[in-house]
Amino acid sequence: MTTNDDTLLHMFPTSIMTVNMTGHPCKARALEIIDSSSTNDHVLLSNGKSNFDEYGGLLFQPALEQLKNDIQNSVHKFATALGIFPIKIANNWFNIMGPGGTVRAHRHPGSIISGAYYIRAPEGSSSIHFNNPLNPARMLERAQYPNPFNVTEQYVTCTEDTLVLFPSWLEHYTNENDNDSRTVISFNTDYLQP
Repeated sequence: MTTNDDTLLHMFPTSIMTVNMTGHPCKARALEIIDSSSTNDHVLLSNGKSNFDEYGGLLFQPALEQLKNDIQNSVHKFATALGIFPIKIANNWFNIMGPGGTVRAHRHPGSIISGAYYIRAPEGSSSIHFNNPLNPARMLERAQYPNPFNVTEQYVTCTEDTLVLFPSWLEHYTNENDNDSRTVISFNTDYLQP
């Protein structure tokens, strides 16, 4: 029974930020660089290619300085909202996923906030799924119906020109991709040096 004196408190929320990057002036140049870059396999990625091992990363190329700065500004806004000390983009890479491709569940150790910029996401692009970090602690709970307090995962639909920022400790993965060109620029962050 609830009364007017009952209060439901929402403690320990996990926040994710999405940013609309539509019309970014560096998009065409970034896609040119991506499409002409060498790629290799990535241990977490099936049926796709990556430049994960390339030194520096796409966003550190001079032609994409404005893109890096705009993403950095979004990272700063998210970090400020979370009350985190100032951070900077530390490394970055891109993945191009093919039909049926997936990304295995993983986290980003050694990073504070991670991000995924869906620079190319045609229809059928796989979503990014986030596992509830409380799942291991809820071994005996059985929900009568799903709600924000008991879901085991949530997802963000992968739409072109969307930047998704999330805590690096939050485990995530993708469902199966249904096209041949889903392209994401991903990155990790580190604290600014004093």
